[in-house]
Amino acid sequence: MHLTFRRISVVPAIVVVVALGAAGCGSSSSSSTTASTATAAPAASAPVAVVGRDTSVVLNPLTAQALKAAGVSIAPIAPATAKTGVLIFPESGGQIVVTSLSGTINHTGGVTLGHEGRSIQLTGFVLNTTTRQITTSVGGQTVPIFNLDLASLKRASGPNGTVVVSNVTLTLTAEAASALNSSLGVTILKEGLPFGVATLTVAVKS
Repeated sequence: MHLTFRRISVVPAIVVVVALGAAGCGSSSSSSTTASTATAAPAASAPVAVVGRDTSVVLNPLTAQALKAAGVSIAPIAPATAKTGVLIFPESGGQIVVTSLSGTINHTGGVTLGHEGRSIQLTGFVLNTTTRQITTSVGGQTVPIFNLDLASLKRASGPNGTVVVSNVTLTLTAEAASALNSSLGVTILKEGLPFGVATLTVAVKS
């Protein structure tokens, strides 16, 4: 069974400081400043399009070891890639509010999970910070696969104006555990199983 994980890139919040030149004096200047502030405020909370970068997931060592011992393999589906202990999923779209990071991030590629001649492919990962879940497409159906723990989330500014969101913990949902166990013929997957920790590097439309 292939589990496809998209690299999640989250673009750090960008604070825009608008310098307003004083024109005139008294109520005229105050009115101008108020109007400018009123215009800029909605923009700060408006969603913007995600235009690229990726989400990387560092697999939980104990979970990876347990899957290997049970004979369950995990392989990336292109354009997702993998290196030792890490799955990387390209980000392909979605919309987020940069200041709050609320919104969705779409990914391409996926993963294949395999066990004793059985396999299942997971593709089309969508990370939703509002519902705090990642959904995937399995057999033409969209199902929640991971719950997101954002309690220890960290954010920073990345290169070329990107936002980097790290320390996002992924745990398996009850629906995913049941479906994967059934498809692979195993019993080791449980609700709440720590799958890994994600870092999102997000580029948004300027």
